[in-house]
Amino acid sequence: MPDSLAELKLERDRILQEIQSIDRLRRGSLSQQFFLRKRDGKSIKLGPYFLLQCFLNGDKCSERIPSDQAEQAKSDVANYQRFKHLADQFIDITDQITRLESGSAESKKNSKPRRSGKSNSPKQQPS
Repeated sequence: MPDSLAELKLERDRILQEIQSIDRLRRGSLSQQFFLRKRDGKSIKLGPYFLLQCFLNGDKCSERIPSDQAEQAKSDVANYQRFKHLADQFIDITDQITRLESGSAESKKNSKPRRSGKSNSPKQQPS
């Protein structure tokens, strides 16, 4: 992992270029479904049928994907997963850059907080 400011900025630029190269994506997951039908006393497996499922604005949605479009949908879902991973990396690196630029990366991790002077009066002596 890069640790100098210049290295972090180069890595962030590389991540942005990789994000920019993603031109198609679909949220969710793609699954295959099969159905069993009985014909002439025999079970026949029908399918696969492809289903794209996701959550949008808190609601579950699903969409049937035609078999001839399933490979493209699978690639689009993989691109979405790649995008999420890259976005997390971008956040982490930008946070590191911000800390380095503001100087808070060098502050002590476990420094003790200062005492707040709740009472300015001296302690009373026992009588």
